[in-house]
Amino acid sequence: MELQLTDRQKVNWVRITAILGILVLMLYAPKLWLTTKNFPVIPLFDWIPIPTGIFDTFFWWLFFGSQVVYIFFNKRWLGWLVLSLYIFLALVDQNRLQPYFYQSALTILAIVIFPKRAASKKVLYAVILIFFATYFWSGIQKLNEAFYWQWLSALNKHFSCIDTSTNALICLPQWFLKGFTYAVPWLEASMGILLLFNKTRKFAVGFILSMHAIIVFLLFYLGYGYNVVPWNIQNMVSVVVLFWGLKTFSSLEFFASQFDKQRILMLFFTVLLPLANNLTGVYDNLLSFHFFTADLNYYNVVIGEELEAKLPKHVKAFYRYHEGITYININEWAQADNKVLFYPEDRIIKYMDGYLRSFADDPTQENLTQLQVYNQERK
Repeated sequence: MELQLTDRQKVNWVRITAILGILVLMLYAPKLWLTTKNFPVIPLFDWIPIPTGIFDTFFWWLFFGSQVVYIFFNKRWLGWLVLSLYIFLALVDQNRLQPYFYQSALTILAIVIFPKRAASKKVLYAVILIFFATYFWSGIQKLNEAFYWQWLSALNKHFSCIDTSTNALICLPQWFLKGFTYAVPWLEASMGILLLFNKTRKFAVGFILSMHAIIVFLLFYLGYGYNVVPWNIQNMVSVVVLFWGLKTFSSLEFFASQFDKQRILMLFFTVLLPLANNLTGVYDNLLSFHFFTADLNYYNVVIGEELEAKLPKHVKAFYRYHEGITYININEWAQADNKVLFYPEDRIIKYMDGYLRSFADDPTQENLTQLQVYNQERK
């Protein structure tokens, strides 16, 4: 069965799907897009104006409402408005730079950078680069020991019966779980490549659909991570619309056919910046399709005795205790307010550390706080 959609229709459906993904997640995590909350807002630059009071609510509704209108009225200026609001609000609070929001924003960028009369095929290929990068780079970035260890630990917990104390969903042999663990990065990266070829495209689409379907099932089975469900469904719809029935003369068409400044810009975001991150780490991880790779650092902040009594009540609510030590799990706090994980860049945790220390009589005093990476320790 072939999808009888024109290139313009494909682009339009992926545009709508990208917007719907953001809208659903804004409703799921409304506080993420507000500054009036207990979790600190973390701007990229100190001089960025942070909306408060009525302006805070105004920007939330403007961002949400402009996207609703953009669904029904495919106007280029509306796309630029949505994209501009996303950039501004993400600069105000970097925790909004979650993978699903970033991918949708890139999708809108790939559409609005072209003039209205641009050939639909050009726009389609620019959008396709985003999905190639999503699977290719996400797989490549998973080639690390932290991913292997954490992935195998999770598989053993739910799919191995060696430890009878676990409530395994199904019993699978250890050799299979280990082999699958080491194959996952290569499988995911190869799907990005196989999407580029006529003979392998439908196989790649089928594999990607199966992968997302299994992820969604497991999220509901495990009872957490619901914020990722709309993103998985969004990608399932998008890969079918974009790739099922697509025919090309060469895999290089997506990168070089009808080359123009718009294609250069998309290659910058989908190839050059991820490559720079992979080789040198000079660009943000999540903005380099570093999705669920297990090697990004998440922190506990150990609170010293001098600071423990001085922090406000809304912070003390997240005090946790272990062997006489008081600490805050930053991800737990972020998820309670924002319903997303803390943005995993060192500059962000340093900002949080400074925020907590600011409540001390002398914020520069030693031993007020201590940062501890908790997700890279093998137990």
